[in-house]
Amino acid sequence: MKNFKFLMPMLAFVMAVGMAFANKVNEQSNGWVERDGMPYQLQNDPCDSGESIPCEVRFTDDPGTVLQVYTDSSLQTPKIGGDTAAYIISE
Repeated sequence: MKNFKFLMPMLAFVMAVGMAFANKVNEQSNGWVERDGMPYQLQNDPCDSGESIPCEVRFTDDPGTVLQVYTDSSLQTPKIGGDTAAYIISE
């Protein structure tokens, strides 16, 4: 019983420290595009159609350029959920 009284607070401390590192970084982002050679994070998520089409956007200040939307700032994984036409964004 004496060991049990000592072990319970120590176990609670170890569990609290373990839970502090058990969270994930917010993996859900609005999407990233490459603008002027640099990654640019979108303010809103245009890719919500539920289709398995890669998401593409156009900005109102440059309507002739269609940009691929990616899931993170490394611009490696295309984001899915687009439509047949590119979304128009005014940012």
